[in-house]
Amino acid sequence: MKARNLLILLIVGLYSCVTVNIYFPAQEAKQKAKEIVNQIRGKASKVQPKPTSFLQIIPKAYAADVLNTTNAKIRALKQAMKIRFQKMKPYYRAGYLGETLNGFLKIYRQPKSLKDRLKLKKLVAKENHDRNLLYKEVARVLHINSSQIDRLRRIFAKQWQDTAPSGTYIQTATGWVRK
Repeated sequence: MKARNLLILLIVGLYSCVTVNIYFPAQEAKQKAKEIVNQIRGKASKVQPKPTSFLQIIPKAYAADVLNTTNAKIRALKQAMKIRFQKMKPYYRAGYLGETLNGFLKIYRQPKSLKDRLKLKKLVAKENHDRNLLYKEVARVLHINSSQIDRLRRIFAKQWQDTAPSGTYIQTATGWVRK
């Protein structure tokens, strides 16, 4: 009797082992990041080609639905970041700012004037705060598990780096390069 109960427990235990796969919509996240960063940086987005068959319509319709998910919080963050970007452009071009691999902005080198250093420090702090809020809100809208936000940040980091003005320092796996 004991052996039978033990065997049943062992079988139930084996069947109850579950592997949890956390869904991460990589393509949707890349498209959303590109859309948001382009809007903030004032770059035009490329128009998607129209689907040619019924089988192409369904995924496009789903992706369009996901990408159109926005809310007041995301819109407000984008607007604030767009205004701030205009103020930070001279600092990017002068080589004071660097775009990191984790989606945040870094003061790469300091301006000479104390007034400019303080102004830049405040701008960068506010920008990084808003980026962090943006990543969390995009993750929420795209139903991305909070454990995957670092992955989302890296996706955004590529977009920030790709659209950074010339003069910006870009962090790579091997160090920093100036764009």
